[in-house]
Amino acid sequence: MNPLTAAQCRAVRYYIGDVQGNDPFWGDGKAYVVLNSLFFPGIETERARAAERKRLNSAILEDEERLISLLRDLISAFQPGGDAREVYRVERLADYLRMSTEGRTMSFTSTCRSGFLPQYGDRVGVVLMRFRLQEDTPCIIMAEQLSQYAKADEDEVLLPPGLRLTFRDYAPSESENRITDANGNPPARAVIAVPGQMMPGKKDPAVLPAGGNLAGQRVYTALMNGEQPGSDDAALYTRWKSALTANLF
Repeated sequence: MNPLTAAQCRAVRYYIGDVQGNDPFWGDGKAYVVLNSLFFPGIETERARAAERKRLNSAILEDEERLISLLRDLISAFQPGGDAREVYRVERLADYLRMSTEGRTMSFTSTCRSGFLPQYGDRVGVVLMRFRLQEDTPCIIMAEQLSQYAKADEDEVLLPPGLRLTFRDYAPSESENRITDANGNPPARAVIAVPGQMMPGKKDPAVLPAGGNLAGQRVYTALMNGEQPGSDDAALYTRWKSALTANLF
């Protein structure tokens, strides 16, 4: 694999939460909560994360150009992984259902080389996913690209959004069935996912609706306060994030 540039390295470290300082943007160790939400249609994913008491950091949306630059640097860091391998993920049921319906990764998808991580059962409804990577599957293998990083024990391999997937169920082992969700329920499903090619990007650049990021900030504030976001704000934010992510590929 080619070494990462300084910009790619910063974006990767930011995504995985290897950050320092108190800057509202660069100091957020869980920025991936927002970054991943941007790739899902509607605001159901944001609702689910807020209900799980995940923080939706509105500062991430404040500067559109900074956010776009960060996401482009992160996406450019993906490379074919080389040796085929199996990696593991404890997925949120709602996100898996969207993924299986569309036949692709919806957002950046964090996996582990050394097995399922039970601590990610802090979601309401979980699915155990075994990804069987191919030699040409684009990914970021943290242990090979970063000399040292936070949460190295997670042995993380990151997959990109827009990666085609095919699925089949498998029978989980007894130990796998002991991985429970936030309510103590066993996995709703266990699947093997085989990646294919990346989905092509849109040919024509999308225009960002004016004020969409500000609408998103208001949506985040409402959800974090347990309130219903305004319908106009939700609609504008949804159009904005769809245009933003369409321009990244």
